[in-house]
Amino acid sequence: MKHMASQPQDPQEQLVALMTRHQAALAAYIFSLLPNRAQADDVLQETNLVLWRKAADYDPALPFMPWACRIAHFQVKAALRDASRDRHVFDSELIDLLAAEEGPDPEATSKLDHALRNCLEELSVEKRELILHRYQPDASVHQMAATRNLSPGALSGQLHRIRQMLESCVEQKLSTQLT
Repeated sequence: MKHMASQPQDPQEQLVALMTRHQAALAAYIFSLLPNRAQADDVLQETNLVLWRKAADYDPALPFMPWACRIAHFQVKAALRDASRDRHVFDSELIDLLAAEEGPDPEATSKLDHALRNCLEELSVEKRELILHRYQPDASVHQMAATRNLSPGALSGQLHRIRQMLESCVEQKLSTQLT
């Protein structure tokens, strides 16, 4: 007799299943409000903790993402309040305006993420490492060019071509998913 995975019955298990299923969309929502990746990752972790603590407050008859995004919105505002000494911070009114916009489509975010991961895997190791290194915190074209004995312009050209390849690949993969 084949054992099939059942739906979680416990409210906390249901919440964990929802948090897991919507984690990428929630991360995308937070990142849309906080362009600083490290800060957005911290807020995502704080949001997950608050969601867990407020599990009893969640009504499973209602959609999960609006509830989770509302909590994330408050966590973003708290993080910005804490970081208000930094001059590169969105003000509270802008965050409210951005949060009022319709949240990310979890299915579309998941498809885009999947397509991008597949396209990255299709790149040569050298190109993949180059583009991934460029998006590491504190990576700069000048520093990367110097370590590769290239001019910054030459490296920028390589990065531009890799981005174009990725864009084309992702568009192709997404268009084949629609048909």
